Amino acid sequence: METKTNNTFSLTDLVQSIKGHPIKTFLICLIAATLSTMDQALFSYAVPSIIDEFDIGLDAIALMLSLSFFVASIAVVVAGVMTDFIGRRRMFIVMMLLSAFFVGCHALADSIETLTLFRVLGFAFAAGLYPITATIVIEVAPARYRGMMSAWLQMSYPIGFSIGAIIASGLLENFGWRSTFYLAFFVMPIALILGLMLKETSRFKRDINHSTANSTQPKTNNRSVSNHIGELFQPQFRSRTIICFFGTFFSNIAIAGITYFLPAFLTQDRSLSDGEAASLLAWTWGIAAIGYIIASYVGEFLLTRRNTVILWQWLGAICLAVTLWSNISAILLIVGLGISTMFFFASECMRMPLVGEIFPTRLRATAAASVGSLAVTTASLIAPLLITKAVPLVGWTVTYTFFGVIPLVIAGLIFSRLENFPTGVEVEELSN
Repeated sequence: METKTNNTFSLTDLVQSIKGHPIKTFLICLIAATLSTMDQALFSYAVPSIIDEFDIGLDAIALMLSLSFFVASIAVVVAGVMTDFIGRRRMFIVMMLLSAFFVGCHALADSIETLTLFRVLGFAFAAGLYPITATIVIEVAPARYRGMMSAWLQMSYPIGFSIGAIIASGLLENFGWRSTFYLAFFVMPIALILGLMLKETSRFKRDINHSTANSTQPKTNNRSVSNHIGELFQPQFRSRTIICFFGTFFSNIAIAGITYFLPAFLTQDRSLSDGEAASLLAWTWGIAAIGYIIASYVGEFLLTRRNTVILWQWLGAICLAVTLWSNISAILLIVGLGISTMFFFASECMRMPLVGEIFPTRLRATAAASVGSLAVTTASLIAPLLITKAVPLVGWTVTYTFFGVIPLVIAGLIFSRLENFPTGVEVEELSN
């Protein structure tokens, strides 16, 4: 297959192509994903205070996170399959509402057991939302700008963490960690408004109608869940499924370790206060967002999505290694961590559309959940256990080298085995 990419960019053409329904749908999904990410980010900033209040160790936090990701690993697959069965819009509303509710309940927890329960439920529903929003954007975006719009959607991650850091830096110092979680309750009415504004995708409705009319086409609503998931391992999809799963898994070992333990790294290894760490991270995530914009352009117009994913992962590994092993000031630490995350976090913004567009409509949400989000949650389940065991033995720098830098290199090697699909063509041409 020829691996050409679009070689020109026109702002006028972009505006004309995405105006109306595509940009409205994109903005709804971006707001939803950003708010959900912000809700989840609040927990990482509250970790040092939670440790102090409940008199627990970092290993207890690791178990809490791992349990959350274990349940989320199941939830994302269920959410993906249900999204392919009953529709994108319905599942969007359910996942966003329940996620916000249980995150808000964090503030009411009177024991570490209750907090763990709310954490597990809140993250499970939030994890289910991400492949849904990614699927929606892939299906409504014009082919020429699908990668760019999908990449912009992934900016919800650094933006959400940056907003969460700004909020946390003020509230933690003055009102305590519980105050940050009350904000999640305000997300619930916003979720209802966004759900009412969102329309079901025409690709999903057309696929359902086509499968009903065509007896040779697999009928999504009439076949078993096991057959539906099993189709991912049919000969035409098997290598894509395996490569994308393990490539995503290794890159997210690094991403999970950085995301949830960077505040602890800054307070324990670099001697910053909770507020100072949150403020520093607000700048770090802001810098990281730039990488998403650059990656969206490179992956759409200069390189293929696969090659952009590989390049961004390897550049992120190099920058992270230099930052970890350098004795630098707080300002340079912001720059170093920002550039590092700008690359390897932003590699996700090309991986998501890559996974979404190489599987057919009837499998798209299931693939996004099973191949993408399941790999993310599995890696995020394992990473906290590895990191909290390693830190007391070898320290933060060596730990992040083994479970940050090296997994990124491995991920790039794995993705190099994937066929180099072209960009800027209709998804049906890639997914069959």
